[in-house]
Amino acid sequence: MSFFRNIKKTLIDFFGNIELYPLGIIIFGHSGYGLKGPDWRKILELIQPGDVVLNAHNNYLSSFFIKGDFGHVGLYVGDNQIIHVRGDGIIKEDILTFLRADNAAIVRCTDQSSVPTFIDKAYEQLEKKVEYDYDFDKQNSEQFYCSEFTDFCQGYLLREGVSKEHSFIYPDDYLIPSDKHEVIWRKKI
Repeated sequence: MSFFRNIKKTLIDFFGNIELYPLGIIIFGHSGYGLKGPDWRKILELIQPGDVVLNAHNNYLSSFFIKGDFGHVGLYVGDNQIIHVRGDGIIKEDILTFLRADNAAIVRCTDQSSVPTFIDKAYEQLEKKVEYDYDFDKQNSEQFYCSEFTDFCQGYLLREGVSKEHSFIYPDDYLIPSDKHEVIWRKKI
């Protein structure tokens, strides 16, 4: 890993674990989650392979740098598993681990015939062990940040659509009304 990539990773990892609260209270690490059992049950009832899942943590310093309500996104591949890209690279993990968050949303592509292709692309990137894109370059398909990865898997529906004029693809771009996506469930506290 290059020197500058190491610095970017270290800074993002460090600031991503700082929570800020009113009255200047600062906590390093997790203090609890807004999503609870009934939320997780509802998500498990509704979610389908190919769905994009957004999550967010309230009060984290890193959320101040990401435009919108949600700060992270992954692709649900079925069998209670989600594939997503985070600072240490691409991973597949249990959906309940991913949902240890304060807020979440499920977004479904309106063209369900493409879902097997989405999932195949996600597994191909997992096998390649794709790294995190610390430069946030939405034109680079060798490294990805989280929303860029899900957009890649879905054939660039956002990059060629609602995010076309933006420098970045944000998780909240999935919430912009479009004939390509439908918000199935959302909780923001």
